Amino acid sequence: MKTVFCGITLSCLCCFIFAQPIAGQTNNINEGVLHINKKKTTKVSPVKYGFHYEEIGMMGEGALHAEMIRNRSFEEATPPADLAVKNGLYQDVPNPLGKNKDVFHADPLIGWITYPFSYAPIFIERTSENPLNEENKYSMLVNVTADIANDPEAMILNRGYYGMNLRKDSVYNISLYVKSLDYKASLQITLVDELGKPASAPIVLDVKNKEWTKVSGALKPNRSVKRGMLAIRPLSVGRFQLDVVSMFPSYTWNNGKSVFRADIVQNLKEYAPDFIRFPGGCIVHGVNEATMYHWKKTIGPIENRPGQWSKWAPYYRTDGIGYHEFYELCEYVGADAMYVVPTGMVCTGWVRQKSPWNFIQPEVDLDAYIQDALDAIEYAIGTTTTKWGALRARNGHPEPFPLKYIEIGNEDFGPVYWERYEKIYQALHKVYPDLIYIANSIIGKENDDKRSDIARFVNPKNVKVFDEHHYQPVEWACEQHYRFDNYERGVADLFIGELGIDGRYPYNLLASGAVRMSLERNGDMNPLLAERPVMRHWDFMEQRNMQPMLINGIDCSIKTPFYYLSEMFRDNTFDVCLDAGIRGMTGLQDVFVTMGYDSKSKEYILKLINLRKKEAVLRTEVNGFGKNIQAQKIILSLEPDKSNTPQTPEVVKPVQSVTTLNLDRDLKIEATSMVVYRFK
Repeated sequence: MKTVFCGITLSCLCCFIFAQPIAGQTNNINEGVLHINKKKTTKVSPVKYGFHYEEIGMMGEGALHAEMIRNRSFEEATPPADLAVKNGLYQDVPNPLGKNKDVFHADPLIGWITYPFSYAPIFIERTSENPLNEENKYSMLVNVTADIANDPEAMILNRGYYGMNLRKDSVYNISLYVKSLDYKASLQITLVDELGKPASAPIVLDVKNKEWTKVSGALKPNRSVKRGMLAIRPLSVGRFQLDVVSMFPSYTWNNGKSVFRADIVQNLKEYAPDFIRFPGGCIVHGVNEATMYHWKKTIGPIENRPGQWSKWAPYYRTDGIGYHEFYELCEYVGADAMYVVPTGMVCTGWVRQKSPWNFIQPEVDLDAYIQDALDAIEYAIGTTTTKWGALRARNGHPEPFPLKYIEIGNEDFGPVYWERYEKIYQALHKVYPDLIYIANSIIGKENDDKRSDIARFVNPKNVKVFDEHHYQPVEWACEQHYRFDNYERGVADLFIGELGIDGRYPYNLLASGAVRMSLERNGDMNPLLAERPVMRHWDFMEQRNMQPMLINGIDCSIKTPFYYLSEMFRDNTFDVCLDAGIRGMTGLQDVFVTMGYDSKSKEYILKLINLRKKEAVLRTEVNGFGKNIQAQKIILSLEPDKSNTPQTPEVVKPVQSVTTLNLDRDLKIEATSMVVYRFK
């Protein structure tokens, strides 16, 4: 195997002995030596940093997706398709008592209640009678049993996702489908506060039609309410049905023309990702064919989108952020699109194992999956004279979308995948040779040498980019800091589609930075990294402190330390890598460095990470730089008990300054921190 190093010789590598840090134990024997050789350089490609988007933790529903009505189509309790249940367990799945295999149950009317709580002469239930259409099988049956004309408090409420943030004098556009059974009056629609008190003037919508009819209107709050609700008040006795009750604020991104919350998109745009990987993740392969991602069901009018059960909480997605909206998001934030196509293989935890790491996958019509992928690509970039390109135009976007990457499967592996990859790759590449195709690797912490499988593909030369997913502890990230240096060149480019470093904050976060440094140092492999988790909903997390890039509340979107650390890498890439490393440590290495040169700005960039609980003092062996260098310094200092939340949004932020950098003397690095120096 050919070994290539960026600024690290084999003799130097043998000298890298690691220092004990992470649990807070200090190393007083040898602080280590910072080695930099300006004359020893390697041309590299700057790392491309993107987002891994997967509907989990209400990153879309209740947050990025600006829909304010929860369970708008009354489908949220729909069980996973084609998963039979017997005696409280899923049938025909391995280990039905295993993790994430509890039989799915949800309140059919989650998000909806009647008021007053003690008693209201309004009875609501989910029904499958008189469906709106084939894709939208359920609706809400409303039965008003007593004259309530003189009962202004009697109403139906939707609480949204932990309440609706209502802004004074803003406009909220509502639409719904209604069908009268024997109801002969109108509906009064109002915004109310947490106690059910009016927060807007009402609008009146007609409900006399015996057929499903779409009605709409606009509501304008007369005061701001943090956790408001939508109130629907019948005005007489009778029965009627409601479906696809939807409400969006007028101030969504793109001047109200999109389905995205503006504040969240603004934060994503400020990061400026190179690409977005979508729709996942396990969303792609589901747990059977029926629960896989079927993109054609996610486009067009929302009343024709059935949504889907997911193995991840909150277990249901409306697909309001569907295939079309995914590309719109890419355009809004200036990112290339990476679409992950299903291969007909399902999550390995839901199929039986034939032999070690060889799972019995369902027999599928692979040609149908290939055609579906071709259709998806045609929808994204086909001309308006094609079938699917024309549909994209009718959906409001005649220009091609920024599709650049196609990943074939998600976390698929083994003999079945290797054969399917070749067939899918050949078919797609023949029609769309300019797209970049990505192959999957085996999962599992014990499967560390993932690239060994490349040789097992039907035609290894068709593996152009290889996606590795790593979910590992802090110690792994430190020990594996040099793993990519040993990868054979000329095989496949390097992609980390999912990276999760387990452990206590902030050590896990800083250790993930050590992995990014390894990607930088091996930039000759054209590395890509999809950051995750991108977002979580603060109330859905039950206000537990974790570290996605953004924490979204109902009225805010907060940048976390993870956002800032990742942004420091994203904003400080380089195309020339210098020979730089840490030598002479004992134990597990806990201080890391990369250095490079950015040809565009004509600046040197020095990055350092210290996982220790105390300041690190490094002796320096630096060749080629002067003693007193005027440098821009950016430092992100972290502490275990300090992070950003909706209550404390700016506790942790990078600090910028201008300083004199002397690489002839010992260099001090603040405890648990990352620092970047830029200078000419």
